[in-house]
Amino acid sequence: MIYAIALGLLVVVGMITTAIIDRVKSSQSAADIRAKAGVTNTLKLTGTVETTDESAGTMTVNDVQFTAESRSGKPVNYGTWLVTPPNTFNLLSATPGVTVTFTVASDSFNVASKQVVASEVTVGK
Repeated sequence: MIYAIALGLLVVVGMITTAIIDRVKSSQSAADIRAKAGVTNTLKLTGTVETTDESAGTMTVNDVQFTAESRSGKPVNYGTWLVTPPNTFNLLSATPGVTVTFTVASDSFNVASKQVVASEVTVGK
């Protein structure tokens, strides 16, 4: 009889412990997801300006690749992209042949069309 009661108590303690562990894991993963979702504009790319179109507010950038801090491993050339800089950027400073580094607004990153809206652009590096 004592063994049955002890076994019953062990089962109850095990269920309570499992419930506590599951609750702690759920809270931690939700916090991690919120933290990751709050991080925006972390991808930086670099390339060489081919042309600028002031009327459209865009520039064509060749040899686009992730910067060293945004990649692991060797750089990969992703070709030519159409970049829309922020309104605060002066397109006249992006003359053909100059190197630009741009921070990607992640919600505009369209790999299929090779178009991106940049949240920040810097000339030279």
